[in-house]
Amino acid sequence: MGNPKRVMEGTRLRILQLLQKNSSNTVDGLAGAMELAPATIRRHLDILQRDRLVSFREVRKKTGRPEYSFFLTEDGQESLPKDYDQLLGMMVQELAVMESNDLVGQSGEEVLHLVLRRVSERVAGEYQNRVDGEPFETRLVTLLSHLRQEDFSPETDVVDGRLKIKLLNCPFRSVALQNKSICEFDGNLISLLLNVDVEREDCIHDGAGSCTYSAALAPQDLERVAG
Repeated sequence: MGNPKRVMEGTRLRILQLLQKNSSNTVDGLAGAMELAPATIRRHLDILQRDRLVSFREVRKKTGRPEYSFFLTEDGQESLPKDYDQLLGMMVQELAVMESNDLVGQSGEEVLHLVLRRVSERVAGEYQNRVDGEPFETRLVTLLSHLRQEDFSPETDVVDGRLKIKLLNCPFRSVALQNKSICEFDGNLISLLLNVDVEREDCIHDGAGSCTYSAALAPQDLERVAG
């Protein structure tokens, strides 16, 4: 068996990224997106299946040959960028400076939420001079730049008057699957850098393919973002 932790590159990396974005895709769909022959895609998928990074399910059709849709396994998800060391380091740094009265009367879950909120505040604070007094679109560009740099693979859209930010990759995925509190970091960081309230609409902890946050914007901000 291949090593799922190795660094992916080239065509197979692109296939994994496309399957992360669209959790169910066919050979023809992948071939069209990558402008490659279906036979080439099949060869790469065979290798990814051998390495247990990709699996498939049959798509039921009334007539014709059976078709298969492909999706990432957990090993496949973990082969994409992850940074558990960074998460641990940030949390330990924050715990080291907490006062004992911060912890009095709080449950372990409440302490975890507090630590993650403070970690997000620390990260947002690094950008404060850059975004203070700046228009919303500057804040959004700064946020997206940070999220890309940290391998969250963000995508944005405007739907029904709300800005939606989808994080296709979670650098802390396996921890977030175990404890939803980890998403406190993402959501609070987005809210702080944009200076708006955000709602979490989808979460990988609940079985979604990615975490999605949304925010209601002022009409002038919405117009600039949508434009």
